Formats: sequence, structure tokens, C-alpha cells
Amino acid sequence: MISKNPIFEIDDNDIFKNDKLDRKESIEDLSSLLVSTKEAFTISINADWGAGKTTFIKLWKKYLEKEHEIKSIYFSAWEDDFSKEPLISILGEINKYISDNFDSDDEIKEKFQVVKNTSGKILKRGLPAFIKGATAGVLDIDKGLESAIGAITESTAIELIENYSKEKELTTEFKNSIQKLLENINSDKPFIIFIDELDRCRPLYAIELLERVKHIFGIDDLIFVLSIDKNQLSESIKSQYGNIDANSYLKRFIDLEYNLKNPSSDKFCEYLYEKYDINKILNSKNIQNTFHDLDHLDHLEMIKYLSKSLGLTLRDIEQTFIQIDIIFKTLQPRIFESHLRVLIFFIILKLKNHHLYFDLIKQKKTDDEIINIILSNSNTNNNTIIETIIKSIIYATAKTDEKLHEIDMEQNHKLKDIDETSDNYREQRWLTELLSISYSQYNNYKLNKLIDTVIKKVEFLDKFNFDGLENNNEQIK
Repeated sequence: MISKNPIFEIDDNDIFKNDKLDRKESIEDLSSLLVSTKEAFTISINADWGAGKTTFIKLWKKYLEKEHEIKSIYFSAWEDDFSKEPLISILGEINKYISDNFDSDDEIKEKFQVVKNTSGKILKRGLPAFIKGATAGVLDIDKGLESAIGAITESTAIELIENYSKEKELTTEFKNSIQKLLENINSDKPFIIFIDELDRCRPLYAIELLERVKHIFGIDDLIFVLSIDKNQLSESIKSQYGNIDANSYLKRFIDLEYNLKNPSSDKFCEYLYEKYDINKILNSKNIQNTFHDLDHLDHLEMIKYLSKSLGLTLRDIEQTFIQIDIIFKTLQPRIFESHLRVLIFFIILKLKNHHLYFDLIKQKKTDDEIINIILSNSNTNNNTIIETIIKSIIYATAKTDEKLHEIDMEQNHKLKDIDETSDNYREQRWLTELLSISYSQYNNYKLNKLIDTVIKKVEFLDKFNFDGLENNNEQIK
């Protein structure tokens, strides 16, 4: 069966035991900041899609509970945007928290009932405006109905102006009811609401949630932590308001932005390599090492190199291992190590840059152009062995036997101009060996044909949708 990277688990006794991304120091520092905060405060955790935001805030939530006794709730805004009204979503999560933790505390339940009653008044007053906002530019409704809704909204606007003081009093009443509730839940510490995947919500819902957080839930000792992909959320804002300065708009709602960076992808590659037990699979397939003089060549190192060179996200790395695992299941025993090297290269290239992948296999760019793109982006320790292997793969891709022989002769000719004692000479010699070696006793299965075999396997992967598999791993969400 296909192996899946299991859902990330947090050990209550050792919170960071399964953390492979070195988040501990960041979480400790951020916790010190929040623990000392008494005012209404909103902080965003900003990172690209697939960079590990979900895992980060779940670790952070658990750490705050265990080390600082700070109470909090977590919910995915994306999973809750079906409710259409963010106020209902937030209060629904608070209601669930109270039911789970204070079911026998009548005083807390009574205070939350006051909160619900007050929120009902807010929802009732805001309904007509919400109807218009929710349908504008989205539904092709009958013009008569649109006019009727417009009339209702205009009437409501007049009413809101005339009752401005009452509206302010209602908002104050709601805030006071929340304040009293929080004092009973945890009187001397802030209460934190973690909201995840806001950028994946419907644009209107995401904007309205930000507005609710700022204007209705702006309460001392209540902190919101928003997990966002800022670029994606900015596009959602622009889809509603046009080409505005989304960064300035977000500053209205977010007091502090923290950019979550992954210190290194190497550790995550090592974790998945072990998790998928790649060495065991290699042994089961009796994969032979073709070039014993290429010391220190390691498939894991090649994955690490390409992850950096092509800028893979954690989610990309996860998909790479899933795809390698699937291909392994279809490979026959006694394949060569070179098949695996080529497989890793093409899986990663197609996953990250399918345009460049097709440029290579369709020969729409020159070999040197593609080599420069892949190797010039490298942020690695100049692993010349792997770079030489990558060059050989590119030179041999989509080549006839005659063309491959011609390229091999050209590369051999370059050896004459290189000092035989230099590292460059050794690398160039390896390149010529990789281009000339045959993988069969009949001398007719060289690297170009090996690549053709591997590409068929890579194209086989197009028949799969990997979203369901990768979403089981919260380490990368």
C-alpha cells in the first residue's frame, strides 16, 4: 500500500519532540511577548502556502498552555467560512470551548449567555447591509430584487445615522460582556484565539472576519493570532476593493506581523527520508551502485541540493517523497542507482517548474540555458558531484544515440585543456563517464535511454491527485 506521512502529533510531555523544523526558539520568544501583553492585540504569522504555519501555531498553542497556563482556542477559518458571518464562527468556537472546559461552571455559562444575547442584537442590526455586501458582484440577481435590497440598505443607512449613539452603546455592551466572560475564564492572563488559514477563505468572509476582530473584539486581554499567506490574502482584498495598497489596508487590523521562515529544509528532508525508510526500499529493490568512485554520493543529498536549488517549499518536499514512494512501488528489482538519481531529478523539476521540465524534454531551451537556470539558483555547499550528475542528465535528455555520442566527444575534448591534477579535471572526467557508460551488456542502453525509461514513470504520476495524501501531514500545513 501507499505510505502516508502521518498527522503531526504533539507529545504533552515533550512538546517539541516531533518538531523537525526547529520552531522552539521562535515560539519561546513570541510567547514572552504575548505573556506580557494586556491590551487588545492582533499578531499575524505570515508564511507562504505549505511552509508549516498550522504546525507552528498548534505547537505554540500547546506551549502556552503548558508553560504559561494561558487558555486559548484554535479554529480554521477556511473550514468555518460556510457560516457566512465571522461573528457566529468566533462565538461558536468560544461556545465549544466553554462546553468542553467549563460545562459545570454556571457563572461562566451565564456570562456567555449574555454575550450571545448581545451578539444577536448586533447581527440583527447588521443584516440588511450584509445582504447587499454579500451579493454585490457575485450573484446575477433580478434587477427588481437588487433595487429592493438597495432601498432596504438606504433606509438602514439613514437609521444607522440617526441611531449612531445606540450603535456605539451596543458595541460597548458586547465588549463588556466578553470582558466579564474572560475575567471568569482566566482573570490574570490573556486569552488567545488562533485563527488559521484565513487566506484560503472566501475573500468577503476573510475581510469581514478582520473587521470583526478589530472593531467588535478589540478587548483588553484578548489576543488574536492570525495564520496567513500575506500575498494570497492581499489578492483576496484586491478582488473586493480593486487595486488598493493591500499592505496598508492590513495594517489597520494587524498590530504586529511575524514572518515565519524555515531555517533549513535539510532537516525536513532527513526526517522524511527516514520516515519513508528509503534505504530499506533501496535494499528491497537490490539497487546497484554503478559508480563506486563517486564517493559520498547520497540520494538524500541530491534531494537536499535540488530542494535548495529550485526553492522547494515544505509541501513540495513532502510531495517529492510521496511521488518517489509511489514510483518505488511500480519499479522492478535490480534497477540501477542511476535510475533513482534521474528519477529524483525529474520528479523535483516537474513538481517545482513544469515549464522548465517540458522545455528540457521537448528541447525548447538549450542544455546550457537549463543548466544555468538550475545551478545558478543553488544555495548549497557547491556539491560538485551532484552538479556533475545534473549536467549529465540534462545533456542526455531527449538525445539520439548519435547526438549523445557527439556531446560525449565534445566533453572529452575539453579534458585536454584542463590540468589533470585539478578538481575540474576530475569533475569533467566524471561527466564524460556518465555520458558514455552503458547500463546493459550489449552497450546499447546508455543514459539517454535510461532517461526515456524514467520519464515514462514520471508521466505516470500525472494520473494521481496528491492533495489528499499530503493534507494528512500537518507538519507542512
